[in-house]
Amino acid sequence: MPTYLVHGFRWPRALIRIHIILQNLDDAAAEWLVAPDTTRTLLHNFQELLPNHVKSLPSLRFVEQYDADDDNAVSQPFAYVAGLCEELRLGISLEETVAMQLEPERLNAISALRDRLAPDEKVGWFVVVCGDEERWAPP
Repeated sequence: MPTYLVHGFRWPRALIRIHIILQNLDDAAAEWLVAPDTTRTLLHNFQELLPNHVKSLPSLRFVEQYDADDDNAVSQPFAYVAGLCEELRLGISLEETVAMQLEPERLNAISALRDRLAPDEKVGWFVVVCGDEERWAPP
């Protein structure tokens, strides 16, 4: 199960749904942001909405938290919008990883995205476990 150290913010699922509807993003699935079509659609949308800030976040991505053993949940109540996302492996230097994100330009950019998408959430560090990176879908 991949585990990630993420710098960004939680995007509540209800706000994801509202964003997808209001922005008319037909190719986006609110329940699983890491699906390739959804990721591509949302990143393109963010580039249109906040081009200067997205430019400052070359590693911008979405991360889902998922417990494969939980048969009752379709998705978690939020996904993560990450300006930095590092898979936690043996020997990873947290100090070096944390230092990469604290550049003022990156911090301002992820904060601007948060202000637009989920103003009540905090920007910070999160450990995210995803037990289902690749979902099978019928052709």
